Amino acid sequence: MANNEDLLCRKRSAMKAKLTNFSNFITVLLSCESISDLQRIELEGRLSKFDALFGEFDELQLEIEVLADNPEGAYAERTKFEERYHSLAAQARLLLGTGNAACAGGDGGSVAGSSNKNTGQSFQNGFIRMPTINLPHYDGSYNYWLEYRETYLSLIHNSSAIDDISKFHYLRASLKGSAKEIIKNIDFKGDNYQMAWSLLCDRYDNSRLLVHNHVQALFNVDKLPKESHLSLRSLIDSINKNIRALKTLNEPTDSWDTLIVYMMSCKLDPITSRNWEEYRNTLDTAPTLSQFCKFISNKADLLETLENNNQNHKIIHKLDNKQKSFIVATNNYNNHNNNHNSNQISYNKTPLKCPLCFKHHLLYTCESFRNLSIESRVCKSKELNVCMNCLRTGHITSRCRLSRCKYCKGKHNTLLHVDDQTMSTSINNSMPSSSSSVALPIDIAGISSTNCPTGNVALSCDTIIQNTTSSILLSTAMVKVVSDDGEKFDARILLDNGSTANFITQTLSNKLRLPRRNINSTITGINSQTSNSTQSCNLTIISLDDNFKINIDCYILPEITKLLPPTSIDIRNIPIPSNLQLADPSFYCPSPIDILVGAEVFWAVLGSASIKLGKNQPTLYASKFGWIVTGPVIVSSKSFSTKQSHYCNLQTNELNLNLNKFWELDSVPLKYSLSPEERACEESFRTNTTRNKDGRFMVTYPLKDNCNTLGNSYEMAKRRFL
Repeated sequence: MANNEDLLCRKRSAMKAKLTNFSNFITVLLSCESISDLQRIELEGRLSKFDALFGEFDELQLEIEVLADNPEGAYAERTKFEERYHSLAAQARLLLGTGNAACAGGDGGSVAGSSNKNTGQSFQNGFIRMPTINLPHYDGSYNYWLEYRETYLSLIHNSSAIDDISKFHYLRASLKGSAKEIIKNIDFKGDNYQMAWSLLCDRYDNSRLLVHNHVQALFNVDKLPKESHLSLRSLIDSINKNIRALKTLNEPTDSWDTLIVYMMSCKLDPITSRNWEEYRNTLDTAPTLSQFCKFISNKADLLETLENNNQNHKIIHKLDNKQKSFIVATNNYNNHNNNHNSNQISYNKTPLKCPLCFKHHLLYTCESFRNLSIESRVCKSKELNVCMNCLRTGHITSRCRLSRCKYCKGKHNTLLHVDDQTMSTSINNSMPSSSSSVALPIDIAGISSTNCPTGNVALSCDTIIQNTTSSILLSTAMVKVVSDDGEKFDARILLDNGSTANFITQTLSNKLRLPRRNINSTITGINSQTSNSTQSCNLTIISLDDNFKINIDCYILPEITKLLPPTSIDIRNIPIPSNLQLADPSFYCPSPIDILVGAEVFWAVLGSASIKLGKNQPTLYASKFGWIVTGPVIVSSKSFSTKQSHYCNLQTNELNLNLNKFWELDSVPLKYSLSPEERACEESFRTNTTRNKDGRFMVTYPLKDNCNTLGNSYEMAKRRFL
């Protein structure tokens, strides 16, 4: 009897497994926003077999109940199975559009409808799939607990159409982070759902902590950096959210208006704060929180409207620019002025055609045009009656809106740029490819056909000129140095991370009257060139703003380097931000270098911020002396000689050094200076040294101190000797 009952129980367990499989399939379908035809057909097939499962279970359960000694337990199993079966069958028929009951569910945390009679009645007339309501996810933050709790209670916990095992499933799916850890170790069974929900509520339904976090959120609202409708709306949302939460927690928020208004007005940007003060002066009484929020909301609406208008204006302006092609629909280029108005701009209704070779490309990409000399290009451009700025037809140069010459910023094309002194008579393969060349605008009035030097031809942004007109700015800075008597003097330093020592000029050292130490050091530079330094000193360097101070040892040299930079730099084309404090405000003027500091100081003063000013432009580096300007710059070819010099920051006078070495080796000191002890020793020798009758010298021991310091030791020595 017992064996038969066990066998029947195992068969019932197999039926429960089928029930669980069908439940998982329904959960997957409920998580989908819509059901495909293939899923609907599959659901119909599964539902037919699922209906047959109930009959099999009923027969099997009846046998178990007959054989059971205690049928009460068997009756409870039947009740659980039937409740779960009917719930799943109702959900399946609802998905197929034939059921009258609503269902809720979704593995991803969604609810597909609501269980009420009105919803069921609507399905009798035809299938209507309700929009999905996504469950919120909760990660354990107290600021979002109330919102999560109310949503979960209304959608899942208080729903009678969802069994406990499904509610437990939704609860686990909606939690993450620290909140999920609370119920992680609870067995996944329907009986444990209430315990899991109670543990979660006990953990986060802490009124004291909830009030503390929402009040803290109000105090920690970020200050608005600038006037923006997005930041203003975020401020209002933060206020309303936390105030509503505190009100739900039975806090007297109605009497907090004055405090909250003051706190939030301190968070406003300067412009909005000024507008709020103007508005507040128009009120007879203290402003309420609702008045403050309404003011901020109106200001956000105004800013959003203005921003949308500006964006629409930019879009329309951009479209207008794109519609114009600056190409005239004519093939008679020589008679263009006779047939067309010079101010007319036509639309691009004809294919692009080069006016020189009549092929389908633009003039500035034409190889025939680019192979001409600059003088020939200028003449050919005038002959073809094209814009001298963009090399296109259809408009005059004064009306061209494209960018100008890359080199001189004049209103002519870069391919037509002529140097002030020389002009190229031939051009080779140094021209850029058509994919990288840019037609930039200029005024042909600035182009001369007189003699110009070869090699300084401005072609395009990719051209490499043989005789470059670029220079390198080294890292220089202005500092204050302290003299021996504490007086401060201005000095110009060169920061060199390739040097292992620090150097100071003899001129500055004499001016500061610094104490010197005699040394003999050899300084090795580029190509193993050497220089000697025989003196050194200790120097204190202070930044101009007095925020940085450093003490270094320096070798003294007659000269560190020539003037830096070697030629004057035109800073009009260097886009340095006006609000930056430069380390060397006169970096562009050739000036002497008083001090060279090595790698030890270089990395100590260099900051992490940098600003790149563009191609062929220097880079700005933040330092404790200010912003250092260093890197390549374009200089006028007038200030460059044909033969350029490069500096390695070491000035040597090798011939003079060698002569000094020979002189020092061959010279004999004129007078030797004795130390005090040596003079006392000689005086003792002259005074106390005598010669007896046997011809022997009688010499006394020279003592530094008086012999009385030895004490009366003669008698003691005598007794020991005898």
